[in-house]
Amino acid sequence: MRMEEPQSPDTPLIWVLKDERPGTGNQALGIADALVMPYEVKGLEYGPLGRLPNLLLGASLRCLTLATRAGIVPPWPDVVISAGRRGASVARYIKKASGGECFVCHLMYPGRGPAAALDLVAVPAHDQITGANILAVTGVPHRISDAYLEEARQVWSSAWNVQKPTMKPPILGVLVGGGSEAMPFGPPEASELAGQVTAWQTSTGGSILITTSRRTGDAAHFFRNELTAGGITPDLFHTWQSEGENPYAGILALSDTLIVTGDSVSMLSEACAAPGNVYFYRSPNFASAKHDRFLESLIAAGAARPSHEMALGWTSQPLNSSIEIAAVLKSRLGWDRKADSA
Repeated sequence: MRMEEPQSPDTPLIWVLKDERPGTGNQALGIADALVMPYEVKGLEYGPLGRLPNLLLGASLRCLTLATRAGIVPPWPDVVISAGRRGASVARYIKKASGGECFVCHLMYPGRGPAAALDLVAVPAHDQITGANILAVTGVPHRISDAYLEEARQVWSSAWNVQKPTMKPPILGVLVGGGSEAMPFGPPEASELAGQVTAWQTSTGGSILITTSRRTGDAAHFFRNELTAGGITPDLFHTWQSEGENPYAGILALSDTLIVTGDSVSMLSEACAAPGNVYFYRSPNFASAKHDRFLESLIAAGAARPSHEMALGWTSQPLNSSIEIAAVLKSRLGWDRKADSA
């Protein structure tokens, strides 16, 4: 949501530096959305010098194309929300050009030197980074909000009422990421997860909506075959090669229960902001200490549980790091006190 209302003299000027990579850019937009204030998006396109390390880039616009640089001009904003390594270089330039008056809220750790020049740096707690201006949060920020979910609920419930009239509650949404050496998702994992989904369907008689990602690869076929072998035909099985719009938003909005593979911090963070009860699938051969810290933090927060515990029944607690970061940003700037006195 980009706020387009006219600026009043008392409204702070907020710039969002939107990285050209969607995953990075959407983190910055998620914080801006959570502020519920007007903001302006500055799209960042990187030139050849963007490959240089931050030590060489410094506080500059060197990493940007000439066309992008032309849009980074005064009047300088009161607040910049940025993300990513190269975004930190641009944010530092804006802060310096503003005479130090611009407050920078940056997402994702850009390194010790660049981070020290920024006002607030929000990082995932499982990265175990500390510092005077570091804000550690559970998971990563995103754009999943009540408004986003309500829009998705209306769009996809209408579509599925027509396309899948036999679909009945409760609904299980399964979000499948990809595997790696430290976080495998191959035939053994696909078989185990399929068994858990089959047990859920046998117990509840509900509907199953599944989406995989480009990273899932051949494991998507293993997973589907294992479901078929167990007598399960999902109401929806979407792969990145499938025709039509990705149903990801609809699955988040309409599922009563969500299972997310433990390799994806972003999908789990988004799922924890959705209304369904959240479970994560973690392979017995899972060997990523950082991801394990993240998964254990979700358990501690009451936001998610391991998928093998689905049969126990449970209500998850909502978790949204975008809202948390936005609240801290407002507090640092004194905007929360102004709102209370209005």
